[in-house]
Amino acid sequence: MRTGAKRGGSRRGSGTFSRRAGFSLVEMIVVIAFLAIVAAIAIPVMSNVVQSSSYGIAKRNMRLLNGAVIAYNEGVAELTNASGAGQAVFTLLCTRAATNPSPGSPYLPPNAVFVSSSDSATYRATWNGRMFKLVPAGTGGSGLDLLKLMGSSSSTN
Repeated sequence: MRTGAKRGGSRRGSGTFSRRAGFSLVEMIVVIAFLAIVAAIAIPVMSNVVQSSSYGIAKRNMRLLNGAVIAYNEGVAELTNASGAGQAVFTLLCTRAATNPSPGSPYLPPNAVFVSSSDSATYRATWNGRMFKLVPAGTGGSGLDLLKLMGSSSSTN
C-alpha cells in the first residue's frame, strides 16, 4: 500500500469506488418535470377519446333501437303515440309471443336491458311516440341509458 492512501472511502481513478450509486436531485427533478409534461398532454387527449367513444356507443345503440322499431312496424303493426311509454315499447321489442310469434321477434338482442337514468352526464333515449330520440349528455331529462343498453356498465365519468 502506498503511503498517504486512506483505508476505505472513495478512491478516484481506480473505478472501484469512484461514485455512489443513485440519482442526483437535478436528475430526479428533470424526470419528474418530463413526466408532468407528458401527463399534461395525455390527460386531455384521453378525455376526448372517452367522450367520443361514449357518443359512438350511444349512436350505435340508437340505431339498434330504432331499427327494432322499424322492423316491428313492418312485421307487426305501427307503433304510435298510443303504444305507451319508452319502457313499454322497449319491453314489446324484447319479447317473443309463445303462440303465433311475429316474424323476426324479438327485435332486440337478448342481452338488451332497460336502465332508466336521469343523469345528465350520460346519453339517454326517450320515446317520442314514433321513434326513440337521443338526449345528449349535458342535457336534463330522463330516459333509457344508452351506454348501459347492452348490459355494459360503462360511464362517461
